Amino acid sequence: MKKIVLAFVAVCLGGITLGLGLAAGNMLIQHLTPEAEISPVQTELAQHITTVRVNPMAIPIDPSTPDFVDIIPLVKDSVVSINVTAINTRNFGISEAPGAGSGFIFAEDEDFLFIATNAHVIENTSSITISLDDNEQVPAVAIGSDRASDLAVLAVSRAELEAKGVPFTIATFGDSDIMRMGDPVVAIGNAMGGGQAVTRGIISALDLNINIDDPHTNYRLNLNVLQTDAAVNRGNSGGPLMNQHGEVIGIVTAKLLGADIEGMGYALPSNNVVPVLMELKESGSVRQPFIGISHRAMTEANRAQFNLPATGILVLDVRENTPAEEAGLQVHDLIVYFAGQRITDFDTFVEVLNKHSPGDTVIIGIYRDGQRMDVTLTLGSIIH
Repeated sequence: MKKIVLAFVAVCLGGITLGLGLAAGNMLIQHLTPEAEISPVQTELAQHITTVRVNPMAIPIDPSTPDFVDIIPLVKDSVVSINVTAINTRNFGISEAPGAGSGFIFAEDEDFLFIATNAHVIENTSSITISLDDNEQVPAVAIGSDRASDLAVLAVSRAELEAKGVPFTIATFGDSDIMRMGDPVVAIGNAMGGGQAVTRGIISALDLNINIDDPHTNYRLNLNVLQTDAAVNRGNSGGPLMNQHGEVIGIVTAKLLGADIEGMGYALPSNNVVPVLMELKESGSVRQPFIGISHRAMTEANRAQFNLPATGILVLDVRENTPAEEAGLQVHDLIVYFAGQRITDFDTFVEVLNKHSPGDTVIIGIYRDGQRMDVTLTLGSIIH
């Protein structure tokens, strides 16, 4: 498992912010904010640039030369541009600003189409609309959001969309576990809020663990992601990363920004997100595995104080009527293994815990009073 620790940077537009930054040595990561994202030169140039969306005619697929250019017409009608009105509460005031993101249709029933996107795209918003052709806007309703996984599900009226005469398709999920470094991918999304755009790249790295710190809410995300060099920009958040068969193998969630950084975008693997999306669609919430302890990472001083020989997670409190109490965990136990995986710090603990589901029975390896032992624990659940 590779590991990267990253700071918070904006990915979407307006008040919608989530992404990544990294400080290494003397390298300065530039946090993007709406007030400072465009230089005077860029602003001057932007005043002379006008874009007009014209829907192109469909080009027949040539089966003798299959390529992404053949796949994109088949899948683009599942990708939506999301426009929101974001509520900002900075500087002791409340204001509204436009924001943008992306999503894709992943399920349907007789009355509604269901759209997958990032939780941060629709967080703190007063209105949400979607567009499939970058012209016709249709109101959307958030039916479920899970900040811990950065996923959300929207619903739009099937009848209202059909009345607009805009075609749509349902995206197909692929197997993210079989993706290899170097496999080609495309990202389709509402880049910079300008409507659908396609960028092409490869899978650059697999099974990365990233941390995202939100300075405005003091909330920290721990996400397992794929890395790609396909260009992703603000507004791409929530859009699909697709393989060469047109299957969704990831949901774009963030990128790394800095003067010396290029082509480092991150997507949530499809195999991780499908269960969460389905649970959000059905119930509007997600059950997360729950133990029932408060804890902190072990320090050298703690090791000597509590006669503990290793690094891990130190139990500070065991709550009543929780799986931890039922399993017999005690204050000052040191958790060093969880379901057979070594636990060295908080991030590793959260990552391993979130790979399990409520109801799973796991073996937790601990040190107590200098003695190594195992306890058996059945995970409870908590709704996020």
